[in-house]
Amino acid sequence: MTQRASGIEKRENNRNINLEKSSKRAQRLVKKYVDLDVVAQSEEQQEVFNVMWQKFDHELKKHKNFRNYRSYVYGYNEAIRYCQDYIEDHDVNLGFPKYIVVSERPKSFRTESWFIDGQKILRFYISWMDDITNKKQLVLEDLMLSLIFHSAVLKAPVLQAILNNVIDDSLNIESIFGLPLISIIIDDTTYHTNTIVASQAVHQAQVFLSPLTARLIDLYHQQPKSDLKTNSVKVKDLYTSLRMRQSNSQTPLDMGLSKFLRGAIYVLEDYLGIDIPEHTWYLITGDENTYSLPRDNWQSIAHDISHHADTHYDLKLHALNDGMVKLKKPNHTTAVEIAKLFKRKKGQKVSKITFTADLEQIYQGLLSDSAPLNELAIIGWLLSKTDSCQVSSIQTYSNMITYRWLVVTEHVDFYDCSADDFEDIYNELIELGKTEKAKNTIAAHIDDIHRYMVNSFNIEPIAPLSSATRAHHKTGYLSETMFQAVLINAQNLKVAKDESEAIQLSLILGQRCGLRIGEIVKVRLRDVAQSSAYLEVRDNKYGNNKTSSALRRVLLNQLLTDSDMLLLKRVVLRRHQSAGDTLIASQTGRPYLSGDMSRILTDLIKGTTGLAYLTTHHLRHSFLTNFQLMSFLYDNSYRFDNYEHCSLQALKDLLPYDEDKAREILNYIETSIQYKKIYALSGIAGHASPSTTFASYVHLTDIELGLLLYHIDFMLQPEHSDVLGVPRRRKNELKSNPIAINDYFIKKIKSKPLAKPKIKNELINPMSVKPKKRKKYAFDEVRQVLDAYTQKGDYTHTELIDIFEIEKHVFDSWLSNAQYLRNHADFQTIHNKPRLFAPDSSHHLLPTLDRFAEDRDLMKKMTSKFRGLYKVDDKDIIHQFVLYTLKNSQYYKNHINFNDSDILNDYLKTLVNLVYKKDIRLKVYNYKQASSDNLKQWRPIIKRFVSSQIDFVDNSSTKGTEYQKKIRMELSLVSQTEDDRIEERSESSLLISAWTVRTLQIFCHYVFIMIGDRIVDKES
Repeated sequence: MTQRASGIEKRENNRNINLEKSSKRAQRLVKKYVDLDVVAQSEEQQEVFNVMWQKFDHELKKHKNFRNYRSYVYGYNEAIRYCQDYIEDHDVNLGFPKYIVVSERPKSFRTESWFIDGQKILRFYISWMDDITNKKQLVLEDLMLSLIFHSAVLKAPVLQAILNNVIDDSLNIESIFGLPLISIIIDDTTYHTNTIVASQAVHQAQVFLSPLTARLIDLYHQQPKSDLKTNSVKVKDLYTSLRMRQSNSQTPLDMGLSKFLRGAIYVLEDYLGIDIPEHTWYLITGDENTYSLPRDNWQSIAHDISHHADTHYDLKLHALNDGMVKLKKPNHTTAVEIAKLFKRKKGQKVSKITFTADLEQIYQGLLSDSAPLNELAIIGWLLSKTDSCQVSSIQTYSNMITYRWLVVTEHVDFYDCSADDFEDIYNELIELGKTEKAKNTIAAHIDDIHRYMVNSFNIEPIAPLSSATRAHHKTGYLSETMFQAVLINAQNLKVAKDESEAIQLSLILGQRCGLRIGEIVKVRLRDVAQSSAYLEVRDNKYGNNKTSSALRRVLLNQLLTDSDMLLLKRVVLRRHQSAGDTLIASQTGRPYLSGDMSRILTDLIKGTTGLAYLTTHHLRHSFLTNFQLMSFLYDNSYRFDNYEHCSLQALKDLLPYDEDKAREILNYIETSIQYKKIYALSGIAGHASPSTTFASYVHLTDIELGLLLYHIDFMLQPEHSDVLGVPRRRKNELKSNPIAINDYFIKKIKSKPLAKPKIKNELINPMSVKPKKRKKYAFDEVRQVLDAYTQKGDYTHTELIDIFEIEKHVFDSWLSNAQYLRNHADFQTIHNKPRLFAPDSSHHLLPTLDRFAEDRDLMKKMTSKFRGLYKVDDKDIIHQFVLYTLKNSQYYKNHINFNDSDILNDYLKTLVNLVYKKDIRLKVYNYKQASSDNLKQWRPIIKRFVSSQIDFVDNSSTKGTEYQKKIRMELSLVSQTEDDRIEERSESSLLISAWTVRTLQIFCHYVFIMIGDRIVDKES
């Protein structure tokens, strides 16, 4: 009997076929209306492209196959992918539209039955609040109801954990920024945060309580111990008992616990007036997830402390090789080819032998084509299943994961991914499941595929993601104070200034803009707008985006602070003058590997904060947490009745922006429609769904709820004074001044602020850091500012002074010294011409740099060595070295003349500390004609160098040789390109002895400009 394909299988196959057809139609359509060859040859490339794209978009909407919204999105995104591939392949400097990300809102809980339940629960709540006035003692049930109605604790496991702590008298109410909270361990084997208890990773949560609930818990504990007979109780049992008592009352509860907890929102929202966005209710009920910060992270935030004082940075800065291999382009037909294998022919069942052979053939074809690892992984994983599974089971697995896997992991370089990167990518995949069961099934498949890649391709292993094992959320956050302390340590690193500022900018792009480390290191200069207003995160030869939704425009103008923007402009200016095309690069202009930069930043963050679990990726956590916090703090929907708790300002101090700047950012990015705000947040994160953003990256919603609970009027009456322990003189405040009575409750419970850790710590206070005695400047800054002074460019010299943060007196000194070198007689020829400049250079203040980048890099190394050399007390020998170089230089000659062996000997004492001795070249004149005494003076210098470094000049053809009896020497530096030139000797007619450079003269010229006012000429 033949086995027919199921309806599900048929529809799946039809979808795959239709997607392939839609892909080809979209490509034909975009090629017809967007001629990228014409765009590439146009002078106004962006304008021409925009016009073509608008025409394409118009035609796409009209096309009969793309009139449906989802088909339109698919065609639109396919066209973007085609344009991006062309732009990168042909190196066209062009901005293009972003992918359309489709995401669905959660299903609303506000059904008719919910409203009915809510009204019943409201009647019960009012009755309970009336009954509690007559109680002599509180019972556990009262605490449970207060936690639900007064503190919005609507998750049964959290309720259970709190009540357990109440029962065993281990509940400790503390405060953060004056708001009461409790730390609990939730009995949840699915997730854990960054908390270890008894060597076990646990799920710790910080629960902020309302002052009323905190007061009731405190009063409960003050009751006589003999009255507390309960040993243990289940929340479900407690509620069942409550239902039974209410069954014959006027306010019966005919719903289960989960409906009761959800129905409590009606009381909190409609009766008590808690006005929060819909999505926040999903977080409170557990329909969506967000996780608390670890306790020690809160200690760092609340007390501005580091958990240890000793910091050590062992930075090994690695750059990518120039011979970079571009990632192989994906094959978009792979999913279709897999689907075809499951297709039955003439109603016959698919043979496992045939299926395995065909799948093996696809796999071998991918291997021979050097296919991307994501394609090899999915085919290889399916192939591995043929040993233990039937074809029908493999088809079920493939239908669930194959297409999603190929789309989300497209262009991912798995070998360059850290554990955080993997979790970020896989979370996006998991969120594509429509139900929790589907999400967990996807997670289990991902675990299996990743294990296959670990075993077959040596990929880094990660913790399992499915709930059958143990998942985890690496919560963590850096406040602005903590981040500034990290920046200060980055500034103090013992590395070159270029590298220090590259590290600082990487930190800023993570903390301020939420860029992933892989995105930071691959941003090119061309991806940054000329005005520095924004940058684009796009695929390029240095790496690809983690997901399609990661393609986005980052609004630098809005998100960076003034000091951040100055640093960005400094780096951009410097990078445009150096080798390489990435924004973040080493001193030699080479891009960083994401893994290397991640290790550098992680070392800085851990070393500064003392929190071992904080990594580079937590900069992104901090950015998204800050943006959501900012959206909450400056939301006009929240009113605090002109009585603002101190925690409001404390939370504002966590942010890098003042109120005006914060509102400007929100007005630019967000919308006034509440439900769309969460999509704005996920949009700037580059996430396809807000669920990913909140579950992994937003960590302060708990204290935000605590702040709102503090300002709630619980409609207490004077009759509540006895049960709440309110004195007679304050009885009227229960009704007339409810916020003040909340303050009274906080004072009465005498909660202590969150304790500092026992480990010795140091305060992190950037304001107390003593400024350096003298700010370091680089030659590049001198050059750019003085060039801008003498000739018109993109920036005026005053603008550059602000960007480079150069003090006015420093610039005035540079200008004065530069003019002195040009105009003073000491530095002019016998014809009164500047010896350091070309005759036709009438207005320049700086010499021309060496031709080759390698020689310019040598000058940077000399600068670093000079700084160390200049720390000696007696600087006179160094000053005379600089002066002698400048006074004995000529623009058209690469050498420096020496007629006195003692002067050369002193000169070499400084020079060999700046350059390698092998790079020094000497020309010796009159060696044969010199007297024995003269030879004796010069011979020790000659013996210091090997013969290949010395050229003895034959004076036989020199005019008047009979009068030249004394030795003289010409010293020069060899070009750093000498080895390369020797290899390519046949291509150059220049004598090897002529391969010298003016690096030394140029170096001393810049040194004099910067410190010339300290140099005293002994001869003068």
